[in-house]
Amino acid sequence: MSKHLDILQSYKQVVESYENVGEWRVWIHHDHIGSTEITIRIDLGSDGKYHYSTSHYYQGSNQAGPYISSRNSEDTIEQALESAMSQLLSFFKNDDEGARWVEAK
Repeated sequence: MSKHLDILQSYKQVVESYENVGEWRVWIHHDHIGSTEITIRIDLGSDGKYHYSTSHYYQGSNQAGPYISSRNSEDTIEQALESAMSQLLSFFKNDDEGARWVEAK
């Protein structure tokens, strides 16, 4: 854990804290949607894990909702980036005319 998280966690009222360690923008091209800018954010948690979030989720036309991974933390920044990309592209189909990117709330 970083010294900054140690300071925050030293207060008994704080139950968890995160420190942003990086933010990346990627543009993903889909033939029927065009290029979409997506932000990936990685935070170091007070649990010592790297937590990722994405600005959008992919929803194929045959999916009831967008795919959001139930796991959002890893042991390294690199693993967290790989998992974020996996979340974005696991169900990605370039030829799906009804697909869309859903903005995270």
